[in-house]
Amino acid sequence: MTKKQILIMTLIGISFLSNLSSLFAQSPEWSESKRKKGIQVLTRPFAGSNLDEFLGRTEVDASISQVIALLTDPASCKNLYHQCKELTVLSGTEKKSVVYLRNGAPWPVNDRDLIMDRGFEQNEKTLATMMKIKRLDSNARPTPSGVTRMENFEGVWRIIPQANGKLKIEYQAHFEPGGSVPQSVINLVLTDTPYESLLNLKTLVEEGKHKDTKFDWVKEPTKK
Repeated sequence: MTKKQILIMTLIGISFLSNLSSLFAQSPEWSESKRKKGIQVLTRPFAGSNLDEFLGRTEVDASISQVIALLTDPASCKNLYHQCKELTVLSGTEKKSVVYLRNGAPWPVNDRDLIMDRGFEQNEKTLATMMKIKRLDSNARPTPSGVTRMENFEGVWRIIPQANGKLKIEYQAHFEPGGSVPQSVINLVLTDTPYESLLNLKTLVEEGKHKDTKFDWVKEPTKK
């Protein structure tokens, strides 16, 4: 190998390691914040923000359609989603819609609201299904008096079939609440929101809510 070839290979190696280091720097490791009743909650720093993102996970014995029905049912505002006060579909279809959400907050912090895009995707091979949610810059629903519109919100619910026949459920999100919110409240939101929402989901599944629901665009794993 010539000196020129060695130099080129060295530069390529340095470039690869630099890119790899950058990748790891952008994806810090998760830190466990809570583990209880079969639910795990993790948090990690989010690039460009003072607020961490959260990840909650658990397993349920349910069909994919049942979980989707529970996530999209308007009654889920109070039955499933933690501190939800209103969940209204403004437009769209089952698979893709624009939704208005209002969440309560402890006094004296204002309630928060936002308009978001909500869409589903399913992997044809693994059958893993995702519900992606993201804030829209829209005035389709004005912010009520005494409510603060969130500056940013992006999240995903993952429904992942497991070898044991159950579904792994993951709820991951990051938000910028806007306005002034005490750090103590933020810390509660980061752990309570995924934990309580997943706990409610487990309860609704056990109660058989939407157990017989079927969606023609959802493919279910074959029961062994």
